[in-house]
Amino acid sequence: MYTVMIVDDEPKLRLGLQTLIPWQELGYEIMGTAANGNEALRVDEEQIPDVILVDIRMPGMDGLQLLQEIRRRGWDTHAIVLSGYADFEYARQALQYGVEGYLLKPVNKEELSALLQKLHQQISADRLEKQVHQDAKSPEWAVYSLLSGSHDLANVSIDNLAKSLGMDWPKYQIVLISFPGLHPEEDERIRSFRERLVTAYAADGQSLVLYFAPYTVLLLANTLVGDFGRADLYRELQMLSGEIRTHMDVAAGETVLALDQITNSFRTARSLLERSFFYDKGRVLTLETPESYRQAPSSSKDTSLLDGEEVSFRLYYLVDVGHAEGIHSLLDEVAAQMAIIGKGETEIRERFFYLANETLRKVSPRLWSESIYPGEPAQFLAGIYSQRFIRDLVGYVTAVMERLARCADYTSRDNEMRRLLDFIERHYYENLRLEMLAGLFNYSSSYLGQLFKSHTGEYFNAYLDRVRIDKAKELLTQGLKVYEVAEKVGYSNVNYFHNKFKKLEGQSPSSYQKKS
Repeated sequence: MYTVMIVDDEPKLRLGLQTLIPWQELGYEIMGTAANGNEALRVDEEQIPDVILVDIRMPGMDGLQLLQEIRRRGWDTHAIVLSGYADFEYARQALQYGVEGYLLKPVNKEELSALLQKLHQQISADRLEKQVHQDAKSPEWAVYSLLSGSHDLANVSIDNLAKSLGMDWPKYQIVLISFPGLHPEEDERIRSFRERLVTAYAADGQSLVLYFAPYTVLLLANTLVGDFGRADLYRELQMLSGEIRTHMDVAAGETVLALDQITNSFRTARSLLERSFFYDKGRVLTLETPESYRQAPSSSKDTSLLDGEEVSFRLYYLVDVGHAEGIHSLLDEVAAQMAIIGKGETEIRERFFYLANETLRKVSPRLWSESIYPGEPAQFLAGIYSQRFIRDLVGYVTAVMERLARCADYTSRDNEMRRLLDFIERHYYENLRLEMLAGLFNYSSSYLGQLFKSHTGEYFNAYLDRVRIDKAKELLTQGLKVYEVAEKVGYSNVNYFHNKFKKLEGQSPSSYQKKS
């Protein structure tokens, strides 16, 4: 954690800033407050704040005088100036003292948080660079300099440098390790992990461990060979991670033959980690690692799966008819199609959020309560964005949709036709098609058509028309206009509705309404 001091003559503002900003989440802690510059300078020289938020106009020593004194004393403190005056002259004077930002009161929470986040990264980088300079001419210095591009090796023989540092290895391979969600430069558990990693790998001079934000870097001379070698490394790293319970991401770049080529291996490993969403978890990623959905399932030929509304339509019906078995197959194929055509992680997450949200919006609230999901629908939907791998995302949404489907109100699940007729009774007004229903109930269209005719004595379209016209008769007796009734029972064309009604009832809708 980096320390912060708030200097302002307004007690309410000092208190407000302490509670308004999520300091710990941003990697900071408040070490104290002061009402003016004189109070701020009374801090112990060993407790100089990393960041100071200072008001410009204060009684006694004002903000500009405080900044001037801080620079005179040589404090390594980063300053953010706050002011109730939109005065560019004050801003100009403040900037000459190296302030990081100039914000007007009242302070905007998002603006200050963004500035603090950026400053956190800068402080971390500055401290790391200082540490590197302190360790100059060490193997760690050489590797860090090469990876960061900050080296001054234009006139240095890489071969001679490698020999002088004991790193004249025949091969080199970069392995990157990260723990998403943790601050690697602050978390004591990660520092302990790196120490154990040094003991396990770097003690024999054939490996090297360093921190290159935000990764722990393991440079290997004995490079990884085959699936077994990669699996052994992952198990070993898991064991060394000890008390770190969060997920660990690991990627290895290609093997290179010279020290100054390790940047190529590093870039490959980094790009793999950036695409970790598309791989299965719990493994060392390499260029040879297949993505989770590199090839579509053999049945995934339906381009309509790329249409969000179409898939939403099908997912909702699968839940509504209680067809839990078809849900995973549908969502699996959606993920495969999107991955194969190159859709990104964000777009895939958004598509699955849309599908889940649309389904929850349409199903009966009873299903959610009976599913005994440990949380509200909003919590489930928010969880979609915390799934770090594409297979986990599919499994997460599938599990909840299957819960809902199994709660659908069917007492005899082997009676497919009863379920189908009940479904038609509840959705007669929608764009029902035999082909779509066949897919939901896992039949071919021709077979379902024969089964339907055998069970009801009517073809599917004729049965659907009869259900719709029966519903239309009920609505006509309630005094609705003919075109309104047509739309409510599923006919977008009122003339088509008129003809169907007359064919089945022997009279027009308006005549029926008058007699009723």
